[in-house]
Order: sequence, then structure tokens, then C-alpha cells
Amino acid sequence: MPSGCIIDSAAYKRIATIIAIIMAVFQIIVAGYGFIVTNMRCAIHLTFAITLVGMYKPVRFKRNILTDTYNIAFTLLSIVCGIFLTYETRADYALTYTLNGPSQMDVIVGTILIVMILLCARRTTGNALPIICAIFILYAIFGHHLPGLLTHKEYTWRSIVDVVIFTSEGLFGQPLSTSSSYVASFVIFGAFLSATGAGQWFIDMAYSLTGKFRSGPAMTAVVSSAAMGTISGTGVANVVTTGAFTIPLMKSCGYSSKLAGAVEATASTGGQIMPPVMGAGAFILAEMIGISYAEVSVAAIMPALIYFLAVAFQVDFEAGKLGMKGLPEDKLLPRMKTLKEGWLFLIPIAVLIWALCIMGYSANYSSLYAIAVILLIGFLFLPKGKKLNVQKVFEALEGSAKDMLSVAMACSVAGLMIGVLTKTGLGLKFTSILLSVSGGAKLPTMILTMVCCIILGMGLPTTAAFIITSTLCAPALIQLGITPMGAYMFAFYFACLSAITPPVALAAFAAAGLSGAKPMETGFCATRLGLAGFLIPYFFCFTPAMLMQGSPFEIIRVCVTSVIGIYFLSGGLEGFMYRNLNVIERIILIVAALLLVEGGGLTDLIGIIIGGFIVFIQLRYMKKDDKEQAKTEAKNL
Repeated sequence: MPSGCIIDSAAYKRIATIIAIIMAVFQIIVAGYGFIVTNMRCAIHLTFAITLVGMYKPVRFKRNILTDTYNIAFTLLSIVCGIFLTYETRADYALTYTLNGPSQMDVIVGTILIVMILLCARRTTGNALPIICAIFILYAIFGHHLPGLLTHKEYTWRSIVDVVIFTSEGLFGQPLSTSSSYVASFVIFGAFLSATGAGQWFIDMAYSLTGKFRSGPAMTAVVSSAAMGTISGTGVANVVTTGAFTIPLMKSCGYSSKLAGAVEATASTGGQIMPPVMGAGAFILAEMIGISYAEVSVAAIMPALIYFLAVAFQVDFEAGKLGMKGLPEDKLLPRMKTLKEGWLFLIPIAVLIWALCIMGYSANYSSLYAIAVILLIGFLFLPKGKKLNVQKVFEALEGSAKDMLSVAMACSVAGLMIGVLTKTGLGLKFTSILLSVSGGAKLPTMILTMVCCIILGMGLPTTAAFIITSTLCAPALIQLGITPMGAYMFAFYFACLSAITPPVALAAFAAAGLSGAKPMETGFCATRLGLAGFLIPYFFCFTPAMLMQGSPFEIIRVCVTSVIGIYFLSGGLEGFMYRNLNVIERIILIVAALLLVEGGGLTDLIGIIIGGFIVFIQLRYMKKDDKEQAKTEAKNL
């Protein structure tokens, strides 16, 4: 222990580890038995979160007695405020609170909690989210001085604290409730699955399946990121996990640092929309609409697959344009051997899907079944050296608690902002402004919503970005006749895609850190590679069948036309399919893709005809080029 310090680092870490394990065990028990009312569960979850943030992410200034004292005081204050908040959620106190309103002590503790939540959010998610939340709170205090639609009546600080801290319209609302239940149990599921080595196996399997293609290394990133989405559900986590392998592989095969990072960022972003384990925002989406998470997973299947197809098309066309070649056979992992070594990892995912979609169990119960299967496989059936043991279980529990912190704090801050939106009525006003600017037309409103989602999501974790954008923007889409599932999924998609949209693109910047490229250049390149994916939300808003809403025939038709449209768009954007495309060919392909968005029979037919004509020309000239090349090679011989 350095001189002048009062904290024994080793002992402090051990205490943090114990608290983290207790938090994870608590979440498992609650998921299985649900014996605690929602508000109390949220309060305990938040208490664990702010306590662990203070312990795992202390003040980073030079260690001395002052910083140590601050960190200890922060941790103790977190515990005290959390216990007070938990005590306030008792049923008998709730009745008194309803009759009398918040006491002076409630206001003091509530104010302290607001400050601590913002400080913890800054340590876990960066500066953007707490700054935005602070602006929202200032708006609640001073917004009555603003003109026009933005004004509201004057509120006391007591009434503001009352709503944002102690009610289900604020802190105890859907975001934190979801974080303390579904999200926590799925994070633990992912931690146990990772502890068994499943993550590396997904990467190896993707490598063995795609390495021979001309875009092999890039395609490995796409496939492994889709698979890793079943574990992490977060774009940045996917980048760090799969990118550590795929980015060096792409660079070794001739990809530039910028392109390698962009491919990984674009593919990893899709992990957040990939069932069965999507980002935390998907669980909140289910709560907002009032449906089961299984229904959200089913609805998300087709858009997710088409997104990854779009990325795959674009990286393949990019590889063709650059003259890339697949990896030689001697460098590929044997498929059957790789499958044999890790096929057991597919069983927990299959059990999860079975429990969610076939048996209709809740997300909590489904995750517990999957966790039980993982533990059974890990302890009994994995080869020696890879088996789970008590130490690995404890490490997985601690790791899952750490992973919960950023989500818990993002959801807590989002709850504060929703409380302000509810108190001031800003959400309804924003909808009116959006519809007024767009003239009440569907397509302009969707475009404005997309821009708002991307701007509001810049620099924010996907969960927080989705909560803000869905609260502000989704109601406008619903008013125009778009289904609630389509409207909220639209906001969810673009909240995810904000991770690859400059000037603040978290997934792209993380990939740039691994590739050694400039962050901003990587971000713009990732946006270009993901442009085809930007069209997908428009597909399912115009054609709900893409979200599995409609007859089987309609669903199949939309699936086919969507894939064709994405294929055309990818080629048009990249300027290459089977050979280089000229400007006119690119424009025709993009127009054909846009005609397929609306989902009408006539527009689909026209789009397929004109796009198919360009593909026919491409194939014809490619064969001609191949013949001429063969003649040239024969002459040279």
C-alpha cells in the first residue's frame, strides 16, 4: 500500500469481488423466484450498481489520503442511500408516501442519488449521457421561462425529485425494471457461456466456414459477430471480442487498417439486433409495447438476417473491387473438426430458443434453463482443461456483475430523463414538433426520426439512446399508422446504428483502437459499409410482414423482395457486383432497391425487372471478360 494511502488495494478488490458475486447470485434468485416487488428489486439492483461503480471505477487521480477518503466515502454513501431507497419501497411506507408526498429527508436523499447516479454514469458510459440528463433536469427547473411549445408550468424542486426518483414514471420505470430482471439474467447467461470458451469457438467456426471466400477474413468478422450477438448483445463488446482476431487477420490479407476496423464495427453493431440475445434495449422495447420478449425476438429474426446479408454483400463486393482472394486450404480450420469440438455450445442457445419461443416461458425462466444447461455441460461434458470449476464460476459471476454496471447506470439515467419528459410533457410536444416539420407525411417523418435517433444516440450506449429516441420519436410514427412494433423497432435499429455514425461512433472508434486507424476515418468507412442496413427499418415500417406480422405468403414474399432489394442496393453503393459498375448502372440499381422498399406488387415487379437487367448485363460482360482473359493467357503460353 503506497505511503499516505488508507486503502489496502488487495483487500478492497476482494470486498468488491464478494459484493459483485452476491449481486449476481441475487439476480439469479430473483429471476427464478421473483419474490421481491418491482420497486424494491430495482432499489437493491441500483444499490449494488452504484456501490460497485464506486469500487471498480474509483477516482483515478494520484493516490493519497484525500482520494482514498473520497472513494471510501463515495462507496459508503452509495450503500446508505441505496438502503434508504430500498426501505422507502416498503408497501406500508408507500401508502404513507402517497398520502403525504416526499418528506424533507426524501428530497435530500433523492438529490444525493441524482448526483451519484450522474457521477456513476460518467464513470461507466462517458460524459455524454450525464450531460444530456443534466440538461433535461435544468429544463424541468427553468423550462417555464422558454417560449412557445417548449415552455411548461413552474415546478418546485420537491415535485421534480418526487417524480424522477420515487415513482414508476422516473427511476423505478421500465428501464431500471428491465435492467434488474431480464437484462441481468441474460448478462449472466452470456458470462457463463463465455466462461466455457464458446466465444472463441464461434470465431473458429466462422473462420472455417468463410475463409475460402474472396472476402473470407471480412466474412469471418460478419459471421462471428452474428454468432457473438447470442452472447453479448452489445456492439462495443462484440468489437473487442471478435475484433481481436478478425482485424489482424484482415490486415494480414491486405485490408487497410481503416477498412478492417470498419468491417468489424459494422458487423459487430448487428450483434445488438441478433436474436435470441439482443441488446438490453430489446427487453425495454418488449416492456414498452406490452408484449413478451419472445415476440420481439421472433419479429427481429428477418431484419437481423437481412442486415447481416447486407453487410456480407457489401464486404464481398468490396473484396471483389479490391481484387482480394480467399485463404488457401492449408490456412483454414477443418470444419468438421471445429464443429465436433464445440457443437455442445449450441445446446444452451437451442434450449433458450425452445424455452422462449416454443414453451412460451418468460425471459427470466428461459435464461435460467439455459444457464443450468451451460453449467451441466461445463462441469460434465467439456474436455479436460476446458471444464468449468468453482473458480471459473465465481469469475463468471463477478464478470457478469461488472457487465451489468454500465447497463444499470444507463437505465437509471434514462429513468431520470423519462421522469422529466413525463413531468414536463416534452415527449408529446416533441411528437407535435416532428409531425409539424414533416407535414404529417409518413416518409419525411421517418427520415426526420432517423436523423433524430442518430443524433440523439451519438456517444450514448445503445440502451440509453433507444430509450430517449423511442420516447421522443416513436409516438409520431405510430400516429401515422405504423404499427407499434415497427415504430419502436425503427427507433431501436437507428439507436444501434448510431454506434457507427460519426462524429461520435463508439463501435467504430473501438475498432479503430484495435486496427490502428484514425477513428473518424474508420467511422465514415463503417457508415458506408452499413448504408444498405440503413434501409432495413424502412422495409419493415412499410411492410410489417418483415416483422412476422401477416400471412405466411406475405412474409415469404417480403423476405424474398427484401433480400433482392438489399442485394441491388449493396451493389449500387459499392460500384461493383461481378465487375465494376458505371454511374448509370449504380443509379439504376439504387432506384430498383428503393422501389422494393414500399412492398407493393407493382413496384416490386418494376424494381426486380430493372435491377435484374443490370445483373444480366454484369454477368454477360463478366463472361466476355473471362474469355478475353483466357485468350490472353493462352497467347502468353
